[in-house]
Amino acid sequence: MTVRSARPSLYISVDIEADGPIPGPYSMISFGAAVAGRQDGASYTAADPEQDTFYRELRPISEAYVPEALAVSGLDRDRLLREGAEPGVAMAEFRAWVREVSAGAQPVMCAYPASFDWTFLYWYLLTSSPS
Repeated sequence: MTVRSARPSLYISVDIEADGPIPGPYSMISFGAAVAGRQDGASYTAADPEQDTFYRELRPISEAYVPEALAVSGLDRDRLLREGAEPGVAMAEFRAWVREVSAGAQPVMCAYPASFDWTFLYWYLLTSSPS
């Protein structure tokens, strides 16, 4: 029987900003990620949070938004409509970045609140493809 050795875990801290409570009807308007650290067996090594980072501001995907949610980000929706990254392109760039920084390790997303950030990120990764 072949014994598989466990890969180290690479923790990636993610934060997203959205203009509403759920993805689809509302938009993820920015997200950032930073390598937080690496767990290898019983050993954890913290990373410099400024060393390996990723950030994009996205073009909204719908007309709908909640003004109070948008205000939390401090981002200008009109500017994002003109200058924000196309979501499919940004997700492809993010996938490539995760693969690069986690080479040889299992990437693990961490966030607070993880349920909110994960929902938007997961939905965008599944539904966005580069145009």
